[in-house]
Amino acid sequence: MPTTRYVHATKGVRSGRFDSEAKPAGTVADALRAAAPGDTVVILDTAVYREAELVLDRPVTLTSAHLLKHPDADPAAPGFDPRVLPALHGGDRHRVLRIGPPTPAGRRGFGPVTVRGLRITGGHATHTPGDPGLGAGGGIAVIDADDVLVERCAISGNRTETAPFRAWPESDRTALRAAVLDLLGDILPAGAVGAVNHTVDLVNGMLRLVGGIPPLPRIDRAKLLAEASRRFDALVPPGTVAMWLAGQSFGGGVAAVWASPTLRHCLIRGNTAEGRGGGLAVVGYGWPTLEGCWIDRNASGRRGRLDGGGVGCEVSVPGRLTRDLSELDLIKFLADRATAARTAVLSPGTIVGLTPGELYRYLRWLLNPFEPNPVIAKTPRILADLISGRLDEAVQLAFYAIAASALRLDRWSAWHEQEITDARRKAVTLRECRVTGNTAADDGGGLYASVLSPVRLLSTEVSGNRAGSMGGGVRITMGSAGAFERCLIKDNVSRGLEAPPRPGEPRRARPGGGGISARNADLILTGTRVTGNLTSDRPGGGIVHYADTEGNMGGVPDMWTAILREVFGVTEVAVRADAASEISGNGCGYDEHRVPLARPRFAKGGGVFVLQATFPDAPRVEVALAAVRRTVHGNTALTRGYPSAVQPGTTIATANDTCLQDLVNHREWTEANDAPLLGGAADLRFRP
Repeated sequence: MPTTRYVHATKGVRSGRFDSEAKPAGTVADALRAAAPGDTVVILDTAVYREAELVLDRPVTLTSAHLLKHPDADPAAPGFDPRVLPALHGGDRHRVLRIGPPTPAGRRGFGPVTVRGLRITGGHATHTPGDPGLGAGGGIAVIDADDVLVERCAISGNRTETAPFRAWPESDRTALRAAVLDLLGDILPAGAVGAVNHTVDLVNGMLRLVGGIPPLPRIDRAKLLAEASRRFDALVPPGTVAMWLAGQSFGGGVAAVWASPTLRHCLIRGNTAEGRGGGLAVVGYGWPTLEGCWIDRNASGRRGRLDGGGVGCEVSVPGRLTRDLSELDLIKFLADRATAARTAVLSPGTIVGLTPGELYRYLRWLLNPFEPNPVIAKTPRILADLISGRLDEAVQLAFYAIAASALRLDRWSAWHEQEITDARRKAVTLRECRVTGNTAADDGGGLYASVLSPVRLLSTEVSGNRAGSMGGGVRITMGSAGAFERCLIKDNVSRGLEAPPRPGEPRRARPGGGGISARNADLILTGTRVTGNLTSDRPGGGIVHYADTEGNMGGVPDMWTAILREVFGVTEVAVRADAASEISGNGCGYDEHRVPLARPRFAKGGGVFVLQATFPDAPRVEVALAAVRRTVHGNTALTRGYPSAVQPGTTIATANDTCLQDLVNHREWTEANDAPLLGGAADLRFRP
């Protein structure tokens, strides 16, 4: 029969069964050692227990006498005093509580484990190879366990610490450099140089007729490839540092590591992470549910990944590789497959075709890149870049082509196909929660979800959060769908902090998203209000969505985009808001104190900003805003009366409520000229 064991800090005894309130254990660890599967451990007093990391590796319940007497006590309620609960304290040296079976193989069938009515504080988890949680979860780490309930706890003052980053092995770097240079050599073989120079001569004749464009130099293949090698070394120099990649040191307060626990009525406040998820993190293939929780005033961003001040999610990591994964492991994956990948990009003996007319139009496009790019396919574009002297672009696109090809050939050697299938249909869920006052040094002040990590928020408030860069309230990227049902996204700020451009380089627009920032992810609003959010001289006061490249990983150009397409299968994304939603009172072109900026250049789309970019494998975005004039209204964008860079010859009077930029077809739509997108109806619909 299940037994109840007791703990009391001053009345406890050193040995026994601890099954009587008259003879309790003096430490929680002693009571847990005595507990059999199915037992309950009750802490009788409100003392602070400073003990070594406690491990719950079998089905037990750990609770407090206070909660047994007051079962409706709610630490997530304003005004609740957590000091009425006993505290488990990590001594600021180690994690407080670890829950899960001894090995990952024990996940199926493990539990139930319940933790109720406690304070979890003073935890300090450090990323070391011997830690099953790899430094995640400063307060609580739930590892390889699903039947776990953490209820009515106050989790505060915990933190994580990341391990130092490592540099690329030189052998892998040089192997990838050789593959890139070999591909460039295949695209411009020695036997084809004469034909290419003949094309150059023809194009130069055409250029002389029109004037205004300097002639192209004839190709010297050896010099070109030598310079490409130098450009590669500049892009990925020896000693390039790679970051940790699989949630190490995520979750200052709580981390679910390959786990799907439930948290109910918990206060998660004042925790910090040297990684994503200052309050709570999801790492690996698990989908926790939070109900009635308050995630407040947590922070991420001193070192490591700098995103997700409140919540950070990174689900779809390469499950067949080591759990202590870094960018180096994926770089090694590419290096080992570089030769096969290069051959798959361009079969031996294949001649890349590029006509004089295509090259001429390409040069015209370089003078005015807002015209449609006439060369879309990867290998002809690489050849055009080589001929026109755009070696950085040629090297980066060749690098991307090899990475995408390697994943296309052998992606299921790194990922489990079934885990990716599960990740597409499941979601991390927040129901009736509050995510408030959190800060991230980079993206996602309140919540950050990346790497195919769908999230679903129901009747949840996300307010008063701050991000140094994108997504003051929420940041969703890389295939991570975000569904918001009856939510309030309010008074969040994307501060737009960024280093100034290098001398001679122009300042470029970066996504903002005071309320929500999304990239290459579905974003669905149902009965949700987005209001009072701000961003600086960036687009998207309320919401911003980019369909574009995902960017570099460890120096590999656009590696994340290759994963997005070849592993996650994301080729289309959607932005939708129903008629019961409202996006109003947001602004872009302001500092975090709501003071207007002087002469902002990129503050467009005060309510909603959507960009369709031209990166070759960028997803196509579909936009559907129901009853748009009623749904999106009363927003402010301080960049006004500007000549459109997307649609030359057009002046945009205002972009207060909506701004849709289609770089594929070179059209820019705002509330001032979007009648063609309404089609005589109330709904705005856009698809490039």
